[in-house]
Amino acid sequence: MDIAIRPMPAKVFITGGAVFTMVLWAICFPLISLSLPYAPIMLTAFLRAAIAGFFLIVIAWMLGRPFPKSTKVYLYILGIGLTATSIGFWGMFYAGSLITPGLATVLTNTQPLIAGLLGWHILNERIGKRALLGTLLGFSGIVVISAESLFATDVQSLSGIAYVVIAAAGLAISNILLKKSANRVDVLYAMGFQLLLGAIPLSLLAFFNTSLPPLSWNWDYVWILLALALPGTALPFILWFWLMDTAPLYKLNVYSFLTPIFGLYLGYTYFSESLSPIHWLGVFLVIAAIPLVNSSTRAVV
Repeated sequence: MDIAIRPMPAKVFITGGAVFTMVLWAICFPLISLSLPYAPIMLTAFLRAAIAGFFLIVIAWMLGRPFPKSTKVYLYILGIGLTATSIGFWGMFYAGSLITPGLATVLTNTQPLIAGLLGWHILNERIGKRALLGTLLGFSGIVVISAESLFATDVQSLSGIAYVVIAAAGLAISNILLKKSANRVDVLYAMGFQLLLGAIPLSLLAFFNTSLPPLSWNWDYVWILLALALPGTALPFILWFWLMDTAPLYKLNVYSFLTPIFGLYLGYTYFSESLSPIHWLGVFLVIAAIPLVNSSTRAVV
């Protein structure tokens, strides 16, 4: 007797891909902290982007993927590289050297709110009241989790917050550009070239900052760098680009609110960061936000 196997709905793949992407991005801040004893912060950022970009382009070439030709496509790729990689990595890496990994991961997720506002005006994505409430609820969870550091007087902590908010703004703008270019260019070449182009400003920051300590190569650093470049960068960028072609930006961005939960878990488990009742309240608000946004059926116009 033949048994018909029903295909899994697209929503399951979107949810699984988005959650997995957030897990991969959540590991980046702890890895950045682990890299600090071995290399200058911007040199690690540059090597991370360059290795990931080169890897993706080689894979695309080996698979015979269509090479991008349009000038407009290259402008999109350049814009994504400057916002997601240059600005995003610059803010992320400096923040990772100034504030705790858990807090840095949390603050990065101000970008869904920024991207939601940009998507409203640029992509004409109109969301209903329920999705808007969910987005604001998730953002309030982020504010609650980071409240203690937001009101701290420590200059380094305040500088770290500023860096990571700048990174979040860059990521938000890059998400808009990713959404607009998702069906125009091969994902491997797009992500590979944007990483390489975005690595150029990072290389200038790395090599012209003479106050930074010298690079200390050893196998521990090599493994940290490879983890940052491949599962921490190349893979999530590919997944995120694919997801941009399958669902509205506001529904995808709500999954970014999961990253703080993963980040706090990593900080608690591996960096002895304490979780207060305020943190748990923020986590509850973030979790409550996701079904609110996903239950919205408002069409994109």
